[in-house]
Amino acid sequence: MGRLISNAVGFLRQRIFFKHMLATLLIGGTLNAVVLFWYKDYKESAQTDQVAAEMAAIANRIARPAADLIAAGNASQARGLLAVFAGFPYVVCADLSLENGGAPAVSWPVIGCAKINKPGFDIEVTAPTGGGEANMLVRIDPVLLASELRTEVGVVLALGLLGGFSLILAGAGAFIWLISRPLRQMLHAIERFERDDDPTKISYTSEDEIGKVITSYNMMLDREVERVTAIRDAHRQIVDSVTYATRIQQCLLPTASQCAEAFDDFAVIWEPRDLVGGDIYWVRTTGPTTTVAVIDCTGHGVPGGFMTMLAIATLERLYFEDETLGPAEALSRLSDLTRMLLSQDGDDATSNDGMDAAICQINALENTAVFSGARLSLLTSSNENTMRIKGDRMSVGYPDTPSLPQFIEHQIHLEDDTMLMITTDGLIDQLGGAKRLAFGYQHLLPVITKHSDGTAQDLLFAVKKAFQDYSADEERLDDLTVLAFRAKREGA
Repeated sequence: MGRLISNAVGFLRQRIFFKHMLATLLIGGTLNAVVLFWYKDYKESAQTDQVAAEMAAIANRIARPAADLIAAGNASQARGLLAVFAGFPYVVCADLSLENGGAPAVSWPVIGCAKINKPGFDIEVTAPTGGGEANMLVRIDPVLLASELRTEVGVVLALGLLGGFSLILAGAGAFIWLISRPLRQMLHAIERFERDDDPTKISYTSEDEIGKVITSYNMMLDREVERVTAIRDAHRQIVDSVTYATRIQQCLLPTASQCAEAFDDFAVIWEPRDLVGGDIYWVRTTGPTTTVAVIDCTGHGVPGGFMTMLAIATLERLYFEDETLGPAEALSRLSDLTRMLLSQDGDDATSNDGMDAAICQINALENTAVFSGARLSLLTSSNENTMRIKGDRMSVGYPDTPSLPQFIEHQIHLEDDTMLMITTDGLIDQLGGAKRLAFGYQHLLPVITKHSDGTAQDLLFAVKKAFQDYSADEERLDDLTVLAFRAKREGA
């Protein structure tokens, strides 16, 4: 029952016509009830007064001639005069007495009011005659009066209901035609615009309030179409520009041939959160030495994309000037140059941009690797033994990064099966799981240990699957970059 009432209330809330009809019925019904009760009370009082006056007038007119007939010995004719009350159904009886308080001289019906066992209210009239005063008593039946009144009120009620129903039908028709119809047209036009992107004007012309609303809607629709068209044009230009920027950023990445020359086995996951990302990786091979860098710049999207271009250009400059740079020295110089290029090396810096970075330098002749990290780690896995080599807890290029920062270099001996991996925090910090916690290294390291004996591509496939299963439908928080590689061996 409660659900039925709830559904009915919800239906009424969504339909203005039915709310209008319900309000009309409630208000009209209440007003009709008030008027009907007032009319009934008024008619009861008026009926009593009217009947009393009418009976008194008739009694007064026949009392004297009836008394004269009785005096002349014509009682039957006098009774015939009293029979005039037979024409009034609500008259019970009538008595005519020639003396005040005396016995009736003549009655209608013959038995007289004293012997008729039927209650009612009496109307008494005194009329002068030639032999003195005559008293006339007429008894009225209130039940019959009430019945007549109910009949009259019932007729009035029926006429009121019929008239009210006719008015309701007329009002409903007028409401549907003048209000509901144009509003429904406007609603359908709005729904079509939202659903099908079809800006259709409403063909309704009127000078009333509804017409003004629809005219305003049509004018607003024109402005909205112009605005949406301008926004779409601007959006298309922006998307075209960003798409072109994506191609430029992809051109900054190492080619497949570069990676094949630099590594014995290599795979990468590079997925910007937007069309353009703030993550970038870089590979350079000089003789037996291969340098790989992974950089996570401030922000993502277009701002992050500009930062990656600056980072790659700066690395190219550094290694062009000195190809023997070690990872720690490269990070230090990258930090200072970034601060200088962004005007963040003074006290009046207005920006706060920088990057996290990891640089790993592999010597194929010595089977060693040197790693330095700025808030990024290097993961190594060999013989089902996985380690995390943490970078320094200091970023690169920010205004609060000290000048000539010192980074620690970690020396790693490479076995034949050693798999190296570098990832940005887009993988580590992604939320997921039942408690919406970060993916973290606690979920990553077991996957690496289990799949590190396969190819780099197999390993990253397993990492990607574990990441997707964990994050499920969670929104991607950041750009995602993961590199997995095995160093080339001497003579390979």
